[in-house]
Amino acid sequence: MTEVSIRMKDIFKQRAIPIIENFLATDNLFENLERDEMVEVIFDTFLRNCSPEELQEMTEEILSSKIRCILGGQVLFGLISDLTPEEIEEFDAAVRDIRKM
Repeated sequence: MTEVSIRMKDIFKQRAIPIIENFLATDNLFENLERDEMVEVIFDTFLRNCSPEELQEMTEEILSSKIRCILGGQVLFGLISDLTPEEIEEFDAAVRDIRKM
């Protein structure tokens, strides 16, 4: 592990994990998500997309919003991955219809 990723992990543990745990414990939308998997997914996302300094300086509101969006994406991915090919076709058609509005 590089020095940057070690610093990122320390900051992430201090700032992001409590937010993740709070969302998982209090928001019914996220009740089927597994804590350790989500921590890993979100850590990897932040590691790829921001520096330790950016994570440290991010406001609590922005950090919470980013984490909530990632968790929401994971829920959506789980829903879509369970669809049959016919259901995916129906979903795509519905999205196309919405875009026409």
